[in-house]
Amino acid sequence: MSRHLECEIVRDLLPSYADGQTSDVTNAAVEEHLSGCADCREMLRRMREPETAAAVPEEIDYLKKVKRSGRRAVWIAAAGTLLTALLAAALLVFAYGHASDLNAQAAEVRVEGSTVRVSGSLVSSGEGVARITFSEQDGTVDIRLFTAPTAPFNRGSFDRAYTVRSGPVKAVTSGGIVIWENGEPISREAGRLYAAKNPYVGNMPANRKAADAVGVSEQFGPYTNELQTAQEPYGWTIILERTVEVSQETRARQRMLSDSCLLIAAVGNLGSVAWRYETAAGLQEYTVSQEEASRAAGAQIKSFAESASGMQALLNAVR
Repeated sequence: MSRHLECEIVRDLLPSYADGQTSDVTNAAVEEHLSGCADCREMLRRMREPETAAAVPEEIDYLKKVKRSGRRAVWIAAAGTLLTALLAAALLVFAYGHASDLNAQAAEVRVEGSTVRVSGSLVSSGEGVARITFSEQDGTVDIRLFTAPTAPFNRGSFDRAYTVRSGPVKAVTSGGIVIWENGEPISREAGRLYAAKNPYVGNMPANRKAADAVGVSEQFGPYTNELQTAQEPYGWTIILERTVEVSQETRARQRMLSDSCLLIAAVGNLGSVAWRYETAAGLQEYTVSQEEASRAAGAQIKSFAESASGMQALLNAVR
């Protein structure tokens, strides 16, 4: 039986033949044809040649394109993430803001029936109002002020109103400090002093808060403290480090008297406040008892601490 094959059949078989996947019979027929056909031999030679180096740059170029595309996608994703983070930060800063002390601003609180209105302006020109929130509980309305850096969409002035859901307005607070009570505004000093009241003079950190509220260091400079808690009446001695000028001593004692009244009212079991200081004439000491404080205030001194409006009345009486 003749094994002569046509070129078309051989060329169909050459890929399998070149890979060694044909049978011995097929191999013999293909080889018989190749021995007499130069064109088919050339085709087999080209099949068996290794891939030329010319293809490598194309592959490298393709890989570079893929890598560049991947890097571009990574950069786009990173830029998107950064932009989202920046927008979130801007929203947090400018829309949410940070809590600010309403009592430290030029603010006015008015209560008309069941409506609480707060208006005024910020003392810092570099800040604007981000938002003002209201909450209520048992007739007390709490106002929180949030500020942000000045921007075209926020301003330093504000005017907001809130209507309570039920019952009369008993008090208005901000950050735990009473700013309106019993029909009258409460000053920052009176509100802070009422917030700083404490029952026992032995609590020196609490005493310092009361002293800060009345401005002892602002008026007299640095000072140290001594407490007498061995027996009643308990006493607090404030020792001034700065010398008091003789020409200013009368005025200084007037301030010491008013501060003593406020401190005795704010500290539950405090019976007296003594002031020790130096003048050109030597060491001086001035003591204000609870009884003297009551006479200066025109009423039992401890009764003023029962409310923020009571503290305000005391402050009005002794200042």
